[in-house]
Parts: sequence; structure tokens; C-alpha cells
Amino acid sequence: MRARQKATGWKMPLIFCGAILVMVGLGALLRPPPATPPELPGALTAKARALVIDLDTPEGRPWKERIVSAASGFAPPDLKAERLGAVAAEAVAAGRLDAACAAAVQAGDGAGRDAAFAGIFTAAARECATLPWAVFAVHGVRDTERAAALARELTGRWRACGEGRAQMSPPHSR
Repeated sequence: MRARQKATGWKMPLIFCGAILVMVGLGALLRPPPATPPELPGALTAKARALVIDLDTPEGRPWKERIVSAASGFAPPDLKAERLGAVAAEAVAAGRLDAACAAAVQAGDGAGRDAAFAGIFTAAARECATLPWAVFAVHGVRDTERAAALARELTGRWRACGEGRAQMSPPHSR
């Protein structure tokens, strides 16, 4: 009979785990859904989906190493975001929009991320051939009003470029 009295120790941890699962489930249901990205022209979005960010090439490896170095280590998230923003800015200046996008994505959800994507957008919107990279910037900006303004600007630029009918070779980094 004493064995039955000692076997009740498993119930409390099971109840605790069940309560935690219920709270997590309720939290997931009550959390607002993520904002949908602004609407962009379908042909431009298709061109952006066709882009590939491959930093394992000989030209891309130094950028990959810089991104990993900036994102790693024991540093506060805002310092990492600042370092990644600097790498993104340097990549934009070097014409490596693929590396800039990779760095900006790693920058977290703060103002540094939005600033990095704003720089990418500005660089990508300069030429018709690089407009698909601006799609990454529009989708990467977390401020919904800023993203909507960038989407309107990008749509206007896309129309000015002849909606892709102009000579647009698939850009890699420029």
C-alpha cells in the first residue's frame, strides 16, 4: 500500500507542463498576426523571387565572413545590429546588394534594420536592372507605414522602367 502513496510524484510535473502548454497556446492565439507586406507588381515580385543570395562564391565569402563576425560574439543586440548595419552599408557601397540584404536580415527588428533596408532600397532603385533587390528592402522594413511608402515609390519606378519590358538581365549584385 505504501508504494501507491509514493507513486503520486509524477502528477504535479505533468499538471505543470499542461498549464504551461495552455498558456503558450493562449498567447499564440491572442498575439496579433504579422503585418502583410505591401502589394507590389506581380512581375517585379517574380523577378525578386528568382534572385539568389549565394555568399559561398569566392567573391561572396569575404562578405559572409564579415556578416558572421558582426552577428556573433557576446555583445548586446543593439551593438550587433549596428555592426550588421555597417556591413550592409559597406556592401551597398561596393555594389553587393545580395550581401547587404543578408546583413540587414540579421540585424534584428530595430531601427538599424530599417535603416539598412532603406539604404538598400535607395541603391536598388537607382537602376531598372536592380529594382528586384528593392523588393527585399520593402519586405524587410518592419515599419508598416515606411514599407507602404517604399512600395508606392517602387511601383512608380517599376512603371517608369516600362514594367520590366526594358532590358533587365537578372542582376546578381549590382
